[in-house]
Amino acid sequence: MQKVAYSYIRFSSKEQAKGSSLVRQLEKSRAYATEHGLILDESLRDLGISAYNGRNAREGALFSFLTLVRAGTVKPGSYLIVESLDRLSRQTPSKALNQFLEIINAGVTIVTLLDGQVYSAESIDSNTMQLFGSIMVMARANEESATKGRRVADAWARKRARAREGQRMTQKLPYWVEYNANRTGYKLIPERAAIIRRIFKLTIAGHGAGAVEKLFNREKVPPFLNEHWAKSSSIP
Repeated sequence: MQKVAYSYIRFSSKEQAKGSSLVRQLEKSRAYATEHGLILDESLRDLGISAYNGRNAREGALFSFLTLVRAGTVKPGSYLIVESLDRLSRQTPSKALNQFLEIINAGVTIVTLLDGQVYSAESIDSNTMQLFGSIMVMARANEESATKGRRVADAWARKRARAREGQRMTQKLPYWVEYNANRTGYKLIPERAAIIRRIFKLTIAGHGAGAVEKLFNREKVPPFLNEHWAKSSSIP
């Protein structure tokens, strides 16, 4: 009987969806499955979801996969194919390692296409250096994300400092604000400003982002950016 391989694809920035990240990861997974005679499941995709804060493992497609592993629906002998370990997690090494070990101790083999590693309980038991190597990859992924986070925080701190001095924080205006005719000042877009005021009122009244999202989509309130309202766009 052919074994099943689950291709897990993740990237944290929605901008990456416009590039080749999805196609690249998927093509590599398909090639590996074909080469090794595996049935490929391509349903696991966390697009625009961070692994630094563990969101993908709490509520994303990876969470769904882990739930199936725990329930025994994903059978021992199955494969989980990822581009690299940082696709699974960018959390601290201890948290990333716990997740990694949970998967392989359930009998699922993890394949990382970027470095050609094949991790299983048997392989790390017989080759301790492979386990050490995986921990180093996890630690580096976490440090890269932490460094990026610090840089972003510092950049916004500088922008806020300039704003307090009367300078613009960014060239991009909020979706409910536009330049005046001669671009010497700003003005509200009335219909969009009204929506923002309503969001604040709903939030103060105790409605969460999900409730606002569902309400606006049900009422067909015109979104500012995408075709539908989403949680990320329903919080001012």
